[in-house]
Amino acid sequence: MRKAFKYILFLLLTAFTAAFLLTSSLFNIRTINVIGNNRVSQQEIIRASGLNYQQNIFRINTMETMKNVFQNPYVEKIKIRRGLPNIINIDIIEREPIVLVPYVGSYLYVDSHGIVVEISTSIEKMKLPVIKGLKFNTFKLGEEIKVENKLQLISVINLINEIKKTGISQEIAEINAENILDLKLITKSGITVNLGDDSNINTKIPLAKAILQDLDTKKLKGTVEMGHEGNPVFRPE
Repeated sequence: MRKAFKYILFLLLTAFTAAFLLTSSLFNIRTINVIGNNRVSQQEIIRASGLNYQQNIFRINTMETMKNVFQNPYVEKIKIRRGLPNIINIDIIEREPIVLVPYVGSYLYVDSHGIVVEISTSIEKMKLPVIKGLKFNTFKLGEEIKVENKLQLISVINLINEIKKTGISQEIAEINAENILDLKLITKSGITVNLGDDSNINTKIPLAKAILQDLDTKKLKGTVEMGHEGNPVFRPE
């Protein structure tokens, strides 16, 4: 009898607590924090989330909220956290565009996974390398760019990730990927680097960086040949 009474009391307390948490205005949202955003404003994230300051933090459908925020192509990962008594924290990780792809008079901003995050007519918004030679008919924001040759996209992604890792993105004006066996870099100072294919790209790019720095110091322009076996060859203009 005593056990039954304790069980009933437990159920009543649980029900009372749940009712209090779900109905008390004490837990209505008063603060929404967006953490980790850089390119997307806090207002954009909050507006996309569908949250409002009349909602109870325990009545929020976090999966639905995350789905709403994921509509922004810049958002790669998201986490929703409740903070007592009336705070919602939205943690996001943004995609970072690292290359521009020309498209019908505009430019697609593409991240390191080949995901299109933005389209813009401005090339000055972000000083990123421009990829030439990719063939595709259409694209969708938030999805991988659908090029005709998948191997071409893989080669380009490997190349631009290595360029980013090496820290020379700001020096590269253009990447010509029309022929994946003859990848070319063109620097903002006018030097062409013929890389050949993307084999050993993790050693070619750091070496290219050192060569470019040396040529820049000497104020030289021309073409660096790296698509053959043996040491790189520089052909001045």
